[in-house]
Amino acid sequence: MEYETKVKVFIEDSPMDWIVGAIVCLYDRDRISRDDHLGTDVTNIYGEATFRFTTEQFMDLDERIGGALPELYVKVFDSEGDCVVSTRAQAVSNSVPSLIRVPVALELARQHRLYR
Repeated sequence: MEYETKVKVFIEDSPMDWIVGAIVCLYDRDRISRDDHLGTDVTNIYGEATFRFTTEQFMDLDERIGGALPELYVKVFDSEGDCVVSTRAQAVSNSVPSLIRVPVALELARQHRLYR
Protein backbone atom coordinates (compact mmCIF):
# COMPACT_ATOMS: atom_id res chain seq x y z
CA MET A 1 0.00 0.00 0.00
CA GLU A 2 1.18 3.55 -0.71
CA TYR A 3 0.91 6.43 1.78
CA GLU A 4 1.43 10.19 1.61
CA THR A 5 2.30 12.50 4.48
CA LYS A 6 3.07 16.22 4.38
CA VAL A 7 5.30 17.92 6.91
CA LYS A 8 4.79 21.62 7.66
CA VAL A 9 7.74 23.41 9.30
CA PHE A 10 7.05 26.82 10.83
CA ILE A 11 8.13 29.30 13.49
CA GLU A 12 6.73 28.17 16.84
CA ASP A 13 5.05 31.41 17.94
CA SER A 14 4.02 32.41 14.42
CA PRO A 15 2.42 29.50 12.51
CA MET A 16 2.09 31.58 9.33
CA ASP A 17 5.88 32.11 9.19
CA TRP A 18 6.94 29.02 7.28
CA ILE A 19 10.49 27.76 7.11
CA VAL A 20 11.61 27.50 3.50
CA GLY A 21 14.53 25.40 2.27
CA ALA A 22 14.94 23.18 5.34
CA ILE A 23 16.02 19.58 4.81
CA VAL A 24 13.40 17.23 6.26
CA CYS A 25 13.70 13.48 6.81
CA LEU A 26 10.78 11.20 7.64
CA TYR A 27 11.29 8.06 9.72
CA ASP A 28 9.37 5.16 11.22
CA ARG A 29 10.33 4.78 14.88
CA ASP A 30 11.10 1.19 15.86
CA ARG A 31 11.84 -0.25 19.27
CA ILE A 32 13.36 -3.60 18.31
CA SER A 33 15.01 -2.89 14.97
CA ARG A 34 16.71 0.18 13.53
CA ASP A 35 14.39 3.11 12.64
CA ASP A 36 13.32 3.11 8.98
CA HIS A 37 14.25 6.12 6.84
CA LEU A 38 11.21 6.80 4.61
CA GLY A 39 12.49 9.77 2.63
CA THR A 40 14.14 13.17 2.43
CA ASP A 41 12.69 16.38 1.00
CA VAL A 42 13.28 20.13 1.16
CA THR A 43 10.53 22.46 2.36
CA ASN A 44 8.87 24.56 -0.35
CA ILE A 45 7.71 28.21 -0.17
CA TYR A 46 4.87 27.09 2.12
CA GLY A 47 7.20 25.30 4.53
CA GLU A 48 5.95 21.91 3.32
CA ALA A 49 7.76 18.71 2.45
CA THR A 50 5.83 15.82 0.90
CA PHE A 51 6.62 12.15 1.42
CA ARG A 52 5.28 9.11 -0.38
CA PHE A 53 6.19 5.69 0.96
CA THR A 54 4.98 2.11 0.88
CA THR A 55 4.29 -0.59 3.45
CA GLU A 56 7.43 -2.42 2.32
CA GLN A 57 9.58 0.52 3.45
CA PHE A 58 8.53 0.29 7.12
CA MET A 59 7.07 -3.18 7.71
CA ASP A 60 9.30 -5.14 10.07
CA LEU A 61 9.08 -6.95 13.40
CA ASP A 62 7.94 -3.80 15.25
CA GLU A 63 4.86 -3.40 13.04
CA ARG A 64 4.07 -7.12 13.11
CA ILE A 65 3.98 -6.96 16.93
CA GLY A 66 2.57 -3.47 17.54
CA GLY A 67 0.29 -2.75 14.57
CA ALA A 68 0.31 -2.54 10.80
CA LEU A 69 1.13 1.18 10.52
CA PRO A 70 4.34 3.10 11.26
CA GLU A 71 5.22 5.48 14.08
CA LEU A 72 6.18 8.52 12.00
CA TYR A 73 8.60 11.17 13.15
CA VAL A 74 10.55 13.98 11.53
CA LYS A 75 14.06 15.37 11.73
CA VAL A 76 14.69 18.88 10.39
CA PHE A 77 18.25 19.72 9.32
CA ASP A 78 19.99 22.95 8.40
CA SER A 79 22.14 23.41 5.28
CA GLU A 80 25.22 22.22 7.20
CA GLY A 81 23.52 18.89 7.97
CA ASP A 82 23.00 19.63 11.66
CA CYS A 83 19.77 18.33 13.20
CA VAL A 84 17.69 21.30 14.37
CA VAL A 85 14.54 19.48 15.56
CA SER A 86 13.50 15.86 16.04
CA THR A 87 9.94 14.74 16.81
CA ARG A 88 10.96 11.14 17.61
CA ALA A 89 9.68 11.35 21.20
CA GLN A 90 6.26 12.50 19.93
CA ALA A 91 5.75 9.75 17.31
CA VAL A 92 2.22 8.34 17.47
CA SER A 93 1.92 4.55 17.30
CA ASN A 94 0.13 2.89 14.42
CA SER A 95 -0.75 6.11 12.59
CA VAL A 96 -0.17 7.79 9.22
CA PRO A 97 -1.31 11.41 9.59
CA SER A 98 -1.85 13.39 6.40
CA LEU A 99 -0.04 16.36 8.00
CA ILE A 100 2.70 16.56 10.62
CA ARG A 101 3.24 20.08 11.98
CA VAL A 102 6.74 20.85 13.22
CA PRO A 103 7.24 24.09 15.17
CA VAL A 104 10.76 25.52 15.46
CA ALA A 105 11.66 28.15 18.05
CA LEU A 106 12.54 31.48 16.42
CA GLU A 107 16.00 31.73 18.01
CA LEU A 108 16.83 28.16 17.02
CA ALA A 109 15.72 28.82 13.43
CA ARG A 110 17.88 31.96 13.31
CA GLN A 111 20.85 30.20 14.88
CA HIS A 112 20.74 27.56 12.13
CA ARG A 113 20.05 30.13 9.38
CA LEU A 114 16.63 28.70 8.61
CA TYR A 115 14.89 32.01 9.17
CA ARG A 116 15.89 35.65 8.72
